[in-house]
Amino acid sequence: MKIRSLKYHVKQGAKSVTKNGLMSVASIASVAACAFMLIISLCIAINLDRALEKVEESIGVSLYLGDEVTDEEIKGLLDKLQKISNVTEVLYMSKQDALEWAKTEWEDDQDILAGLEDDNPFPRSFELSINGAKYQKQVIKDVTNLQKEFEIQLVKDRNKEEQQIQDIIENPLKEETTANKEQTTQATTQSKEPTTNVTSSNQNTTKENEAEETSKINIGDKDYEYIGIEKIRHSQKESDILLAINNTVRIASIIIIFILAIISVAIIVNTIKLTVYVRKTEINIMKYVGATDWFIRWPFVIEGIIIGIIGSIIPIIICTFGYGQVVDLMYEKMPFIKNYVEFKDTLSMFLAIAPVTIILGASLGVIGSVNSIKKHLNV
Repeated sequence: MKIRSLKYHVKQGAKSVTKNGLMSVASIASVAACAFMLIISLCIAINLDRALEKVEESIGVSLYLGDEVTDEEIKGLLDKLQKISNVTEVLYMSKQDALEWAKTEWEDDQDILAGLEDDNPFPRSFELSINGAKYQKQVIKDVTNLQKEFEIQLVKDRNKEEQQIQDIIENPLKEETTANKEQTTQATTQSKEPTTNVTSSNQNTTKENEAEETSKINIGDKDYEYIGIEKIRHSQKESDILLAINNTVRIASIIIIFILAIISVAIIVNTIKLTVYVRKTEINIMKYVGATDWFIRWPFVIEGIIIGIIGSIIPIIICTFGYGQVVDLMYEKMPFIKNYVEFKDTLSMFLAIAPVTIILGASLGVIGSVNSIKKHLNV
């Protein structure tokens, strides 16, 4: 396109905008409403993404160990944890390490921790770092399964140890019984049948008690108290809530923007149709003398672009000034929110949002102008 032609098209497009005052204002207002919704949804989505990134930075799973777990069992557990998929790092924290960490965190209130060196209440633990929030559920599932397996093995080992201790205690009694066996042969013979019955009765009672005890204790039940990995702590609920909010906001924003976009295009089409109707005779003459479709179309396209750009710039200006004030107000009224969301600064936010918004406004203007003049070019 020649520069002279470009000047002509821009001049005609700008003249049409001013000539159709009320309809142009209505078109600009509809584009501005659409752009305003886009800006708000982008601001929320970007800040929610930042919140999710912050959660992912601190995301992890903590495993707290019972006092009965030995150092050798901890080493075996460490090897198993390191083999879990998407676990990037496993950090073991001893009781002393946990106490030192608490002193660092509670720097201003260290007096509370005074005297705990001799009677350290902090448990030993493992801190697992995960390769992203999307893998957290699977890692938690794997760790929960490992918790049950480790508990079963731990209970078996403890039962074996208790049985060995019981055997050691009972051996002297058995030897004493064997030594006195000949002296008590007659008495034993006389009372053999009742003794057998009593023994059988005792054995049955013992088995019933063991069965009853076993039925009461099921590893993995809600009320079961673990002695190995006592507790698993994670932030899965917080991650799910943020992801759900983020997805809801995005879906709702897309629906609203789509509806407003249709309204904007409809109003722009009607606005430009007025210009086309006024210039209908001029368009027909231009067609008859050999003007191309695009030569006729360009002034209307530029008119639509001007309406779209003005409609998108207005909400950008308003939101640029309003965004910082809203953030400051939220920090003032809800100071706890700083722990969860670190809002993006105004400059970097709108450097990213402004181009998208202007492109959207201009695109709506182009779509509206092209559709409005299409049928008038078929002469």
